[in-house]
Amino acid sequence: MKHLTIMVCAVLISVGAFAQQEVDMLSKRGEMILPQQGEMALGIDAMPVLSYFGNLFNGHSGNNTSFGFIDNIYDCPATPSTTIYVKYYLEDQVAIRGAVSIGLVNNINREFVTMDQQIPDLLMQVTDKRVRNATDLGVGGDYLMYRGKGRVQGYFGGGAFFNYNTWKETFTYGNPITTEFSSPTWYDFTSNAQVTGSQRTLENFNNLSLGITLRGVIGVEYFFAPKISVGGEMGLGFNTFRNSGFTTVERWTGTDLEVETTKVAHDGAIGVKNFTTGSLFIMLHF
Repeated sequence: MKHLTIMVCAVLISVGAFAQQEVDMLSKRGEMILPQQGEMALGIDAMPVLSYFGNLFNGHSGNNTSFGFIDNIYDCPATPSTTIYVKYYLEDQVAIRGAVSIGLVNNINREFVTMDQQIPDLLMQVTDKRVRNATDLGVGGDYLMYRGKGRVQGYFGGGAFFNYNTWKETFTYGNPITTEFSSPTWYDFTSNAQVTGSQRTLENFNNLSLGITLRGVIGVEYFFAPKISVGGEMGLGFNTFRNSGFTTVERWTGTDLEVETTKVAHDGAIGVKNFTTGSLFIMLHF
């Protein structure tokens, strides 16, 4: 009987300790696992990080440490960059979250072409240059409400995001268009060949996207260590955007050099957009 009493007491003590740990969510070292009111969190997209370390094991030749900030550098425009999150807990189960993504690309391509002369000399060359710039910006915020049990915390909420994406390329040529050489030699970066002609592009500009998105999100976070979590989310939003651009060319008219800029017609769209891609993240709370 004495041994049974001791065993019952031990079980009750263990159950009570476990229940208290579940209520307070303490680690074995006595650290709070879940974030509390007034705390902040800093996070980043997990997919570029997971992809990088995953490629360390498969020998992927395309592995790099850019984590999305400079991705499609030769083709432009820049692909969406890694998103950085900042979160503040208004209450234990309520938080506001801001997010920003910045992608920048600057690519310079130089090619040699034959210098225009009255007596051609293939050894004499000048340089043509193409400069490509792309900017991909996004900023916004969400209001999030949490609920869950233990280390797994689900959440839902919504917010608004502003996006801005531009792409520009400019060309400079070593052989100018003149009366003497009205159809000069220059490098066509589209066909990747040296050509001659009396008209060529000086600049292309495209404001690919300028818009705002209102969205709702639902997701889950798992706290695998005190104040450190991984999570994922998906959402549905109302999206509107517009774009515009222009092209500048120079040409020989027969008597003079003419520079002309032509605007690209404005396009726009309104619709519903799914946000299920690129939604894995890592969050550090403090």
